[in-house]
Amino acid sequence: MATENVFQPGDRVVNVTIPADVAFDLDRLQAVQRDILGRLGCQACCSGWDIRYDIQRRFVVSRELEIRELG
Repeated sequence: MATENVFQPGDRVVNVTIPADVAFDLDRLQAVQRDILGRLGCQACCSGWDIRYDIQRRFVVSRELEIRELG
């Protein structure tokens, strides 16, 4: 009996965290997408993958109340 690879929906989720300046620059965002798709197997197709982009929003506040963005 042949065994097939059956992916569950959660198995195909890819989370990508990007800085806002990349998210809002179409050329840079497409370059990131192209690279990620290539790593997933095909630069021109995201079929079957649930790619979730998240804009990086991490800040650190010092004791002096200076706010610094991480990343």
